[in-house]
Amino acid sequence: MPFACLFVPDFPVQAVVRHEVELQDQPVAVLECSAPLTKVFSVNGRAKAAGVEVGMTKAEAEVCPGVIWRWRSPVAEASAHAALLDCAWTISPRVEDAREGDDEKKQDIVVLDLAGCERLFGSVEKIANDLRRVAGDVGFDARVAVAGNAEAAICAARGFPGVTVIAEGDESVRIGALPISALSVPGEFLETMKKWGIHTCAEFAALPDVAVVERLGQEGRHWQLLARGSQSRPLLPKDPPVHFDECMELEFPVELLDPLMFVLNRLLTQLCARLGMHVLSAREIALTLTLERQDARSKEDPQHVRSLRLPVPSRDSTFLLKLLKLDLQNHAPRAAVIAVKVVATPAPARTRQMGLFLPLSPEPEQLEVTLARIRNTVGDDRVGSPKLLDTHRPNAFLQDRFVVPEASARATSAGERTTAALRIYRPPLPASVELDGGKPSSISCDGARRKVLALAGPWRTKGDWWSETAWAREEWDVLLKALRPKYQSDSDDEEEETTLYRIYRDRRLRRWFVEGVYD
Repeated sequence: MPFACLFVPDFPVQAVVRHEVELQDQPVAVLECSAPLTKVFSVNGRAKAAGVEVGMTKAEAEVCPGVIWRWRSPVAEASAHAALLDCAWTISPRVEDAREGDDEKKQDIVVLDLAGCERLFGSVEKIANDLRRVAGDVGFDARVAVAGNAEAAICAARGFPGVTVIAEGDESVRIGALPISALSVPGEFLETMKKWGIHTCAEFAALPDVAVVERLGQEGRHWQLLARGSQSRPLLPKDPPVHFDECMELEFPVELLDPLMFVLNRLLTQLCARLGMHVLSAREIALTLTLERQDARSKEDPQHVRSLRLPVPSRDSTFLLKLLKLDLQNHAPRAAVIAVKVVATPAPARTRQMGLFLPLSPEPEQLEVTLARIRNTVGDDRVGSPKLLDTHRPNAFLQDRFVVPEASARATSAGERTTAALRIYRPPLPASVELDGGKPSSISCDGARRKVLALAGPWRTKGDWWSETAWAREEWDVLLKALRPKYQSDSDDEEEETTLYRIYRDRRLRRWFVEGVYD
């Protein structure tokens, strides 16, 4: 049963560099702790070639020319490790988070079970190369190793560069060629092995089992089995993520929108790439901007949080960037930004199958960008779909978020046809009404006087008597000759059409109005 291992050397450096693509070919060193205890925590290969070593003080390391310095970012490392797990989930559903080491020496390792994957993705050599390519797509220069057991794959990935495939049964030979340090053993053990004159895994594996246990205990036996490539254990799979997030701490506070969009573009690109690995899209985007403190007495940095509910699931980073930009233009942070976090709530990707004879509808993404631009102009509460409130108050509604209905919903609503609809005049038309026995007999409005031909009513309503918005009205439906003819005609002989109107009397103002016309 083959196992594959993804290992990222110099992980703290790569976690920072994956968001700063321009640093990939530069010597980079990561610093930790505050002055005067600032030390080099991690370096890449080019920085090592320039003379920088882990554990150097900042003053010692600054002697080396051309090295770019960055501070260690735990949030960036957490996002990078989640992206590394996503790379493994593209191949196998059984993935183990085998992160090892303490805070002083942290290595990121992911192990995946390849049982049954060969039928889907080809040979183990192809799978190993695909894993390394996928890891490169999200910004990692990773090592990949395949072996018959998980521990042998971990040792091979830690010790051999590039892609390594060990045939089942050859673990002891291939692992034996590695130095003892590839086993990730404590420094005291390495010193002991050096004193014994043992430098490779093959030399350590050749020692007598009983003598190793007597001198080093059960841990020594465990390390010897690792050196032989025969230490097997069950895999502890990890569940796929519920949310996807990308974080970045900024070197300097950002006040302007354009440089902030540059940072957001990088984060969204990485986020959409990770969603694509799971064949998912984003249903909702939450943006958290950590702001610079304005009050020195404050213990926590203030945050500016924005949330966007998308009309349809999407993983188009350009579309998401436009929406966030328009939203931040309308809701700008009140202080400079020092950290950015983007969280995506996943959903299945949208699928569409259009009919040959159906009219084309606007793309939901383009429609959402247009609505966002309108909201920036007229306000958030003035754009959307009207939603009736549970009240008898006239014209009582609120603006709800506009959502493009699905095809099935449109078909259902099209089949339920209404017989009449009231077209409201906004504002209502002032009118004069003559009464006959308490009922409207004629109406004067817009310079025209019309006789009531038929009527229905009254319907009296009132409410909110306890507030300043109290209302009371008496409504009638009346049939008249049209106050406003639909068509302009030069012929005087043509008979005027009759139209049904809704009129009402405001009992508080004691005035009559024409509210609308039935179509």
